[in-house]
Amino acid sequence: MSQTLTKLMTDDITTLFVTDGDGNILLANDFTAMTLGISLNELLNSNVYDLVASEIYDTSATIEALKSGKNSEVTLTTQARYHIKSKSTPIFYPDGTLHLVVTKSEPLTQEEFEALSNDEHSQLSKEEEPNGIVTSVIAESNEMKKIIRVCRQVASYNSRLLLLGESGVGKEVIANFVHRHSQVADNKFVAVNCAAIPESLFESEFFGYEKGTFTGAEKSKPGLIETADGGTLFLDEISEMPLELQAKLLRVLETMTVRRVGGVNEIPVAFRLISASNQNMLELVEKGKFRRDLYYRINAIPITIPPLRKRKKDILSLANYFLDSFNQKYEANVKLGKHHIHHLMTSQWLGNARELKNYIEYVVVTAELPITLEDTPIEEKNGESDELQALAEVYDYPDFIEYVEKIYFQQNLKKNQWNISKMAEASNVSRPFIYKKMRELDLERNDTK
Repeated sequence: MSQTLTKLMTDDITTLFVTDGDGNILLANDFTAMTLGISLNELLNSNVYDLVASEIYDTSATIEALKSGKNSEVTLTTQARYHIKSKSTPIFYPDGTLHLVVTKSEPLTQEEFEALSNDEHSQLSKEEEPNGIVTSVIAESNEMKKIIRVCRQVASYNSRLLLLGESGVGKEVIANFVHRHSQVADNKFVAVNCAAIPESLFESEFFGYEKGTFTGAEKSKPGLIETADGGTLFLDEISEMPLELQAKLLRVLETMTVRRVGGVNEIPVAFRLISASNQNMLELVEKGKFRRDLYYRINAIPITIPPLRKRKKDILSLANYFLDSFNQKYEANVKLGKHHIHHLMTSQWLGNARELKNYIEYVVVTAELPITLEDTPIEEKNGESDELQALAEVYDYPDFIEYVEKIYFQQNLKKNQWNISKMAEASNVSRPFIYKKMRELDLERNDTK
């Protein structure tokens, strides 16, 4: 035990404990145990993952530090109703391997507690508000996990994002994800498909118009840019915007004001801009089909979303997500068969997630129709096809093993109610091994909810 840690334990009455690289608690004091509502002996024989799983407290800075290898800070509530601000610091061996995590906490002040309560109430209201927009992001592949990490990091800033990728990869879903994690999440998310607006209507749709500007303009109307004031404006397929309108949009972004068609007043606006395109934007710039100055205005942070065929780990998860949605919509209970799995994993999905969604809807609504022998893959006729064989055809060895391991640990963690000790005994493996796999496979208890 280092002298520094010993001094912290004896000189401080704040909550403090130290864990190893697997979250096993090596050191704690009586005050820490008291705030958790358990004995010191029980605490010293615990693991932080078990404490959270058992709802001794609701979140953990230690777990965050174990996962990220960086300093972490969270606000938590214990089962003994203590509200605590907790800070964790990882300590490494000389070779860079994680050695210990030191966690020090202190009770919230009354002001901090009141602010937290208000934030929690606001978040609850926001989650309960129906908006009809599909906003779930499925991220099983490393490529999508990386994109989600980047989006979470940039969401709190007002930087302009340019989302690139083929049609159907989920650019609007990602844009909505950024909006929901931004500082303007409580305000409007205005999505505009530039390819769907006739060129003759672009200006009036984007900038609005004043009463009497043209025949039929019986009253003034704000445009889409004004509508997005205070929130997020998502311009999908921005590459389809006419050059003349590109110049006017550039002026809006430079001045953050908008002038309605037929108007003389400059109306101030403030919005988060996220753009998207399925085209090679730089190539369009070089060909003179997209303004270079506007390109650099909208492209502060470019994010390229790979096509579904290049992130096969996401296919089954997306398919199951859509299956649950359509089963609920059509009051059905359809399950994917072997031939469905084979089709999912061998198709190219040139339409990406949009095509996949259409296929799953087709599966659900035609489930009662008879399937002929010709509809069934040859492999299944011979009784040789199953889900794992279909996956083995397209997954490389590491991805295949990870898929199988994730199913095993998800099922057994759920079966044992996330009690790590019980699962270790039932599975004949060690508790540290289970914690290691939970980290590697990104398994968290909310996976079961």
